[in-house]
Amino acid sequence: MGRALSLAVIFFLVLLPLGVGGSTLLQWPAFPQEFVQQVQWQSWLQSAFTSFIFTIGLILAVCYLSLWLGQRITAGLSSSRIAPLLALPHAALAVGLMVLLSPSGWLVRLVHSLFELFPSPPAHWWIADKSLVTMAGVLIIKEVPFLLLMIAAQRDQLPIQRWQTQAQSMGYSERRCWWLVVVPALLPRLKFPLFAIAIYTLSVVDIALMVGPNTPPLLAPRVHEASLRFSDLAGLEAWLGQWLMIALGAALFAAVAINQSVYRRFALNALGRPPSHSVQQPVGSGFGSQLLLWLCGLAVLALIVQSVAGVWFYPELWPQQWSLERWMSEWPYAWPLLQNSLWLALASAAVGVIGALLVLERQRSQQKKALGWLPLLVLLIPQLPMVLGWQRALGQDSGWLWLLWSHAAFTFPYAYLVLHGAYISFPSRWLYQAQSLGHSPFNAWLHVLLPQLRGSVALAFAVGVAVSIAQYLPTLWLAGVSYPTVTTETVSLAAGGDWRMASVYAVLQALIPVLLLVWASQQGNEQRWKRKHVRN
Repeated sequence: MGRALSLAVIFFLVLLPLGVGGSTLLQWPAFPQEFVQQVQWQSWLQSAFTSFIFTIGLILAVCYLSLWLGQRITAGLSSSRIAPLLALPHAALAVGLMVLLSPSGWLVRLVHSLFELFPSPPAHWWIADKSLVTMAGVLIIKEVPFLLLMIAAQRDQLPIQRWQTQAQSMGYSERRCWWLVVVPALLPRLKFPLFAIAIYTLSVVDIALMVGPNTPPLLAPRVHEASLRFSDLAGLEAWLGQWLMIALGAALFAAVAINQSVYRRFALNALGRPPSHSVQQPVGSGFGSQLLLWLCGLAVLALIVQSVAGVWFYPELWPQQWSLERWMSEWPYAWPLLQNSLWLALASAAVGVIGALLVLERQRSQQKKALGWLPLLVLLIPQLPMVLGWQRALGQDSGWLWLLWSHAAFTFPYAYLVLHGAYISFPSRWLYQAQSLGHSPFNAWLHVLLPQLRGSVALAFAVGVAVSIAQYLPTLWLAGVSYPTVTTETVSLAAGGDWRMASVYAVLQALIPVLLLVWASQQGNEQRWKRKHVRN
């Protein structure tokens, strides 16, 4: 029974999405030969090259920044502190950061109020409304907490404390042990999360439309724009752009693998040199994690202030007038969108978590502890070509059931990633002892294993909700007319430059995942307290 259910999950949430999405890619468009000559190849290759270099740089930054902060996790930083950073959807964070860091934003106003440096908005500010720097900042702040969560999930499967004790007995500092012993062991376990981040960065459309550069455009928004134009040439360009994106995805996989191999060789060479016997270096002060928390907190506060600001002239630090007019005028339109977002997020997160539990239970029964590539396959394919294939196969307004299925296809692999570490490390002997006392395998699983994983299941559900809330392309292309959400409206307003109205919808977009991530964090803290109390 368990095998049949896990196979059904893999079929409906992995193989079917990939099959439907890839069906249109395998069909060569029946366009005349002269259309191929009319394609602006140089411009398309420039967009592809820019996207590839941007993604490589961002992956390296996210990887090593997360590993630097990850030492704090193994040194006692609770992973529950990471949860608030995961709550903000990408679109809401982008709006909040623009309100905070733009040339006329809150940060510039604060600097002017303290030092009177900017009587007018600076013309050459380091953060522009649309630039690669702005887009990189949004993605780094969002992806670092996700990779930190993956590091926290994998830490219990490695004997880090024993390695550090042995390394210190040989004269190595704790910091040196982390980078030369622990990190080389962690990188292979992080390859699938890094692949997922790379593919998301390559194929993200909503963030690129909101804060990405216009000239030259990145590859994903260019493919998206071509797919919206009703002409034969645009259809050919969109088809070719999708294959170009898949080719770049394969190159990114190779880049992640090369990075892992190069770092392992570097660590082996460094370990071959004698230790310096320097004074023990303390683990980092946690400034990086505190900075991320402060940035997210200020972004949320900036969203709230902007959404209720009336008259607010530059360079005043606070609005001269507060007003709920935007909320009152938009609420009749926003409430149905919030309802659509809520039921879709809760339902798809529940489907994703249940599917992940079924697959992980099957994996545990087979004594397989490594991350499986098959449950993560949807994350390893660029989203834009896959969702475009769904739209062409299912139609523009395919109904709520297919919309729910499209969201569950993305909540499932993220739930699997979050649950994997805790589920695989659960002691199976407890289940065998419960069965020896007369409990059926299902009752032992339900009353012994599941309560012990309550915190991890709650976190996986909350992450699934956040993933569903953030889905832009599946909602827009499968049911954007019948079931619009606060995300589609936020992106539409922000892409048009209406930051004030976008802040209202961004607050609504962030509300649900923030509340659920706080709840999940409390569940995890309560469970850890009970375990500690029982041991004592």
